[in-house]
Amino acid sequence: MYKNISPDIKRIYLDQSLHQIHKKNVVNSKFGMDDTPELLDGGFGLYSTIDLKGNIEPIKTEYFRISLTRQGNVCFNIGLEKHHPVRNTIVFGIPGQIFSLSNPSEDFLAYYMLFSEKFIGDIFFQHNSRQQFPFLTYQGFQCFNLSEETAAEIDNIYHKINAEIKSRKSKCSDAIRLYIQLILIYASRDYEKMIFQHQNTSHSAVALYNNFIKLVSQHFLTIRKVADYAVMLHVSADHLNRTIKSQSDKTAGEFIQEMLMLEAKAYLIHTKMSISEIAYQLDFSDPSHFNRFFKKLTAQTPVQFRNQFS
Repeated sequence: MYKNISPDIKRIYLDQSLHQIHKKNVVNSKFGMDDTPELLDGGFGLYSTIDLKGNIEPIKTEYFRISLTRQGNVCFNIGLEKHHPVRNTIVFGIPGQIFSLSNPSEDFLAYYMLFSEKFIGDIFFQHNSRQQFPFLTYQGFQCFNLSEETAAEIDNIYHKINAEIKSRKSKCSDAIRLYIQLILIYASRDYEKMIFQHQNTSHSAVALYNNFIKLVSQHFLTIRKVADYAVMLHVSADHLNRTIKSQSDKTAGEFIQEMLMLEAKAYLIHTKMSISEIAYQLDFSDPSHFNRFFKKLTAQTPVQFRNQFS
């Protein structure tokens, strides 16, 4: 009965409907595309956090994201990784990740761009950018602080891109692609310094914790057992459990459940699939098992949770 269900969750693509997900449309801002759902060449959008929604529920995005915080703070998740960017924090997102945002401070200001793989084009991929820029992969750190100097340079690039969008001169998109590459280069310099410091100061327990979280974010749909992650990390399951517990208030198994819960919430919010279909999609033996799992972690049934967004 459920054999024809898509093997993955509905993905949010970069199109004009996306504007409704992240903008309240009540404050007039002329920066980038703050005031319009229009996209450049159908695959690039530039925004500020003016008029940003205060809460963006989990969405699985199919585009790249680069944001630079200039003041204030916010809470957001990329998969299981929780971040609290402040001034000069740069954040990268890649296609296929679950993203959510909440609790921006009243003075929160950031600039962010969203762009599709098609927009960035062959220039990006033929230079092996994901190898050159590890923050564009699951394995890399996608949120880190920049020096004041680097942040100022990237801030200036955001405003140059804004000027390109407003003027729409010939080869505007080509200029923006070059500006994106320049942001990646500037960010990579500070990233290399950060990694060097991390390698010199990181404790083995911290490194194991970080690697486990990244693996779960990448493989939770197909790998659910702590023992399997232990094999991937070349440690025993007991050692992995003890380490994860020592670095957090959760067990390794609870982190796997949390990532599964994020996926379930995204299904409930952004698809019209029935509860039974979602249960089987997420590989629960039957819908009642899924209901018990969901209620245990949220104190709500899946139906009650979904009704909040209807």
